[in-house]
Amino acid sequence: MPYKWRVLIAVCFGTYMATMDFSIVNVALPELSREFGRSADTVVWAALISSLVVTGLTLTAGRTGDLWGRKRVYIAGWAVFTVGMALAIFAQSIEQLVATRFVQSVGVALAIANGNAIITSAFPDNERGWALGTVGSVVGAGLASGPIMGGAILAVFDWHAIFWLRIPIGIVALALAVFMIRESEGMEGQRRLDIPGALLLFVTLAGTMLAINRGRVWGWDSAEILTLFAVAVISLALFIRVELRSPSPVLSLAVFKVRTFSVSVLALVLNFAGQSAVIFLMPYYLIEVRDFSTAHTGLLVATVPVMMLLFSAVSGWVFDRYAFRYQTTLGCAFVTAGLLSLSTLGQNTPDALIVARLALVGIGTAIFMPPNTATIMNSVPRVMLGTASASVATARNIGNATGLAMSGAVMAGVAAAVTGMPNIPPADMPPSALLDGVRWAFLAAAVASSLGIVVTTFRGKVAAPELQGAEPESAATAR
Repeated sequence: MPYKWRVLIAVCFGTYMATMDFSIVNVALPELSREFGRSADTVVWAALISSLVVTGLTLTAGRTGDLWGRKRVYIAGWAVFTVGMALAIFAQSIEQLVATRFVQSVGVALAIANGNAIITSAFPDNERGWALGTVGSVVGAGLASGPIMGGAILAVFDWHAIFWLRIPIGIVALALAVFMIRESEGMEGQRRLDIPGALLLFVTLAGTMLAINRGRVWGWDSAEILTLFAVAVISLALFIRVELRSPSPVLSLAVFKVRTFSVSVLALVLNFAGQSAVIFLMPYYLIEVRDFSTAHTGLLVATVPVMMLLFSAVSGWVFDRYAFRYQTTLGCAFVTAGLLSLSTLGQNTPDALIVARLALVGIGTAIFMPPNTATIMNSVPRVMLGTASASVATARNIGNATGLAMSGAVMAGVAAAVTGMPNIPPADMPPSALLDGVRWAFLAAAVASSLGIVVTTFRGKVAAPELQGAEPESAATAR
């Protein structure tokens, strides 16, 4: 089997595991609340800690792969992740479980930061879009199957099975990485990680994520949220100062002078800020407004990741074949159209029309992601592929967090204005008021996504050029 196919199998398997991990634990939160006798606002940290750690560490993990070899860091990620799942089995309190989730999340950050870089190094330039699109299809499969698998496991076992059943899968991901991936050479000369910069970057990103995520719950004008934002701003200023002086920065700020890179990263944030509204708002509409079951809701919402599964690889192939300059613009337009159509949902909208609206969002994401990811990866020197790969994951997480916070704030604000009762929980809102809130929130999400349409038109030529730097033996073999 050619090397590039072995790499694709190994990375796709790991990507599926990592993507599924983000959603499978959410299903167990109600059971964790009952098991440990703690409030929902406490047990949510079992899921929230993953977003904070992965977002805060991914760029540092990508830089580490650039310095010391991406295979080493990728393997270390799956080893740490598997150990974290084994430790979770013995958790006796929610605090202990959150600690083990922290360990798992460190492993996920190390792995996903280098996955796209490994793929990009292994495939020739005229096949990278298809390869990255295939990874995007696997992301769709992971997002779709996580809640389904979590529900099936909990129907037979207790919450411990969410972790121990995945230990063998983690071992397989580790074995595939060991035997199927070749090591990259790493940078020559002195290899020194900028520790102060890494710490400041973590505080900046994790603090911002926490403030955005908890703003609606704690109150946007609360002392906790204002303090988090202040700390994030200060640490960002210090981070920029440190990076400008560092001989080996965690994130070379010069890369943002490359228009194709900076514009593509910004477009990624805006696209996910828009389409993430689907994940947050549809359960409120389907369960609270329409009184659908959770199973029925899950099947309908799965439309988006299923469309990603079906069309992402095709989108990547089209980019490889034709290098259509406005393919990402078209993808953002589809997402925006889908969100606008979702803002017209009614009390009795048929299932088929709900699926059609969601399909527009899923197809648009599939059209957008492969060429946008390929453009980001192709716009940096080969020695910075880990950083570029990590930028994709970080931008996606920031966009998701921003979109969820925006959707929640708009939905709650509109519903409160309609009912005249601020701070009322969504479950206690009248269905008509909640529906108004959902509609306006989808409209706000469409505005965010439409900004992505504007941004992508300024990116310039998107034909996949040969990356700078010497081509490694793995890519030459793949040709």
